[in-house]
Amino acid sequence: MSPSSTESTVPDGTPVADVRSMRRGFSVWGVSSLSFTSIRPLIGFSLAALLIKSAGLASWPALAVLLVLMLVVAAVFGALSSRWPLEGSVASWTRQLVGPRAGLLVGWAYLCSYLLFMSSLAFFDTQRILFALGLPAPGHFAAACFATLIIACTTLLNSVSRRLQTLLMYVAGAVSVAGCLVFGTLLIANAQRNFGDLLQTPIGGGLEWSWWAGPFLAALAFASATALRGFEMPAEVAEEVREPRRAIPRSMFWTLLVAGLVTLYGVIAVALSVPGAEAVSGQFVENPYASTVVTAVEGSLGMGPARILAALLVVATFAAGSLCQLAASRTLWTMARDREVPRHSWLSRLSDRERLPRNALITVGVVGAIFPFFLSVKAAFVLAGVSAAPLMLAFFIPVVGLIAARRRERWQHGPWSPGPWLGLLSFVAAAALAGLGLNVLWPREAQYGEGLAAWHPLIIFAVIIVAGLILMAWAFRDGGIHVRNHGHVDRDLHERILLAHTGTCSVCHRALGVNEEVFWNREAHVTICVACDEDVVV
Repeated sequence: MSPSSTESTVPDGTPVADVRSMRRGFSVWGVSSLSFTSIRPLIGFSLAALLIKSAGLASWPALAVLLVLMLVVAAVFGALSSRWPLEGSVASWTRQLVGPRAGLLVGWAYLCSYLLFMSSLAFFDTQRILFALGLPAPGHFAAACFATLIIACTTLLNSVSRRLQTLLMYVAGAVSVAGCLVFGTLLIANAQRNFGDLLQTPIGGGLEWSWWAGPFLAALAFASATALRGFEMPAEVAEEVREPRRAIPRSMFWTLLVAGLVTLYGVIAVALSVPGAEAVSGQFVENPYASTVVTAVEGSLGMGPARILAALLVVATFAAGSLCQLAASRTLWTMARDREVPRHSWLSRLSDRERLPRNALITVGVVGAIFPFFLSVKAAFVLAGVSAAPLMLAFFIPVVGLIAARRRERWQHGPWSPGPWLGLLSFVAAAALAGLGLNVLWPREAQYGEGLAAWHPLIIFAVIIVAGLILMAWAFRDGGIHVRNHGHVDRDLHERILLAHTGTCSVCHRALGVNEEVFWNREAHVTICVACDEDVVV
């Protein structure tokens, strides 16, 4: 292989011949739009029905508590992404802090979380489309076919170009904010309640301990499953972002703060406009797809505005679903790049011009399109709920790894860091993630169904973990000689980050000279120097 092929670059300096490298096609604002759209504030209108049904009109503190806890997690993730701006975010950080086996398990949990959530979003988006058109809810098979069509559209969108995808995210973000603020303000202007009613609970008597230990935790589980997720999206595409060490931490934090406050505003607006928690619960049984639209917007503003809001929800949900696929595909691609999954040679390929992982995108889309055919309405809610548990696990492990690294004095700050507060924030984040994960898995009959159905989230979570362990056993068979960098410890090698942006040997991490002869290892899918080519075991 001639050196010229490695030296061929796009304008930003990324080596085109290195399959490990993606083009840095996201600006700071572009990657912020990914985070903002993934959080999707407009869905606060839909979330309000679940919250009010669970904990009454006083359910909004569940969302406020979740926002505070996720801001703490975002601050910790900012420090991690500033030091290691690597594609795959939590999986890559875990690999550096804990080791490659833990990194594989975290990547698998993260991948499964967004696969499940993407399928449930597509399933519910079908219902919103038909509601906006004034059509009745479809049957099971028809709904699954519609969901498959939606996932096919997101796959096509993600496979075309980053510019088109960023444009959609700008539009969806603007729609989400404008819709939430405009409809929220209109609902408050037509409020049927005063602010004192925001402390009303279904058990009566105010915010007593029995409410905090019961309905509040149920509302927090709903919020954890559906709201404020996706703020880590800038870190997930770190190798595609310009100036990632400072841009990613800032974009994660400010988008989460703004989107969280807008979402909270929408939830409070709905609580002020509905006749009462009982009315929301009744409408939820009749129409679980657009219950808040029916009870709040239709009751206050009429059916026309309600259908307009449903159409806006379709745009926001479609964009969020495409981002779920993006997140899952990037993690799958990094696992394939590290040779940790079957068919890694095929999955790790990038398109020639846009440098997009189209094979990974297609795989995620095909697998995600299968789930709706096995979903009922109740199962879709279970799937959305259980998807939060592996996500919390994927967040939890790198935070614990950071705590351990700090105790061993092996941690070095990147350009962005919370400074002396990082230690305290890490402990708070770890405790919060563990608690939120356990709360989501708790077998609540009102949330998941009676009898064995209440244990379905825990069963699905156990299946995900067991499957991840089987995958790990396969990937690290024969002492892990099949996995990239099997003979090297890369836990604290800062040079690995340079692989995404410069011509670097993928084994010894040494920067390659301009006229140095290099080799393309087809088995490992990496560019390596002469010395390492003679020693590498494939």
